[in-house]
Amino acid sequence: MSPSSTRRRLAGTRIAVAFAALAIGLTTVACSSDNTDTADAATAGSQSAQWPRTVETARGPVTLDAQPQRIVSTSVTLTGSLLALDAPLIGTGAQPKSTVTTEQGLFTQWADVAADRDVEILYQGQPNAEKIMAAAPDLIVVSTSGADSAAQQVETLSKIAPTLLFDYSDKSWQDLTTQLAGAVGKEDRAQELLAEFDAKIDRAKTTIAPALQAGAAPVNLLTYNSPEDSKIFTAESAQGRLVTRLGLTLADLPADIAGTGAESGRSDIVGVNIENLPRALTGATTFVINAQQPGVDRLKADPTLAAVPSVQRGAVHPLDFDSFRLDFYSANNVVDRIVAALS
Repeated sequence: MSPSSTRRRLAGTRIAVAFAALAIGLTTVACSSDNTDTADAATAGSQSAQWPRTVETARGPVTLDAQPQRIVSTSVTLTGSLLALDAPLIGTGAQPKSTVTTEQGLFTQWADVAADRDVEILYQGQPNAEKIMAAAPDLIVVSTSGADSAAQQVETLSKIAPTLLFDYSDKSWQDLTTQLAGAVGKEDRAQELLAEFDAKIDRAKTTIAPALQAGAAPVNLLTYNSPEDSKIFTAESAQGRLVTRLGLTLADLPADIAGTGAESGRSDIVGVNIENLPRALTGATTFVINAQQPGVDRLKADPTLAAVPSVQRGAVHPLDFDSFRLDFYSANNVVDRIVAALS
C-alpha cells in the first residue's frame, strides 16, 4: 500500500471514529479538561520542551499528551500568530472577503505565507465540523470571541481533537503569540519573533526622532468611515501601545468625549459623533487605521475637519487595511508605514 493510500485510510478511519463519538456523546478523547472558568486566556503550564503538558484555557485545563503535529485553527486571528511561530498548521477557517481579507477569506498580511505552506482553507464563515474532522488534526485552536469565534462548537470540536480556547480581545499580539507558543512547544521561536520586533522598534525610533523634534506629535489614531462613523483609538488599544513604544504620544481627548468609551464598556476605542470629531482630532499628526489613501482623502475633504491641526499641516496618513487587527506580520507593516510617513 502506498504512503498516500495509508494516509487516506487513516484519515477515513479517524473521521469514522469521530462521527461515532459525536453520535453516542463521548466526552473523553486524547486530552483531559473540565469546565472550570479559571482563566481568560490559554497559557502553557510548562515552558519546557517536555510533554505531556497542561494548558490553562478559558474552559479549564487541557492536557496535551504530545507536541501537536497537525493543528487546525478556526480563527483567522489566531492563524496569523501560528504561522509566525512556524507551527505545524495544516488547516484554517476563513472569513468572507472584505477589505482586510483576500478572496479566500485570509488576512492579507500573511495570506501568501499560508499559501506557501499549503495551509488548507477548510471553510469560509461558519465553522464546518465535517471539514475539520476530514483534516484529521491532533489539536484545534479556537477564539473565545470575535467574528471568527467557534466557541459555541467547542464541545463538538473537542470530540475530534484536543481543543484550546484563546481570548485575543484583551491582549497584545505579543502576549497572544507567547501563549500560543507555550501551548504548541514553540517558545524559542516566540522569543526570536519578539526580539526581532523589539530591534525593529529601536531602529524606527531612531529614524523618526527628527520628526518628533520637529513637532509631529502628539498624534491621533482613528478609523474614519464617514463623519458619522468614526472611532478614536486610545493608549490602551493595541495600536496605541504600538505608537507609544515608538516614542509618540497620543493627543488627549476632552473629558466628556473620553467618557463615552467607558459607557460602551471599552476603554481602547471611543466612538465620536460628527459634532465632537473636530474637538477630538487635536494631534499634530493623524494616522487612519483600516484605510488606504482614498479614505484619507475623504477625511481631508470633510469640511467639518478643515480646521483640525493635522489636516492643516497635511499630516494625515493611512495605515492600510491590515492595521485594524495586529499580529506579527501586520505590526511590522504598521511600523514601516509610520516610519515612511514621518521620515
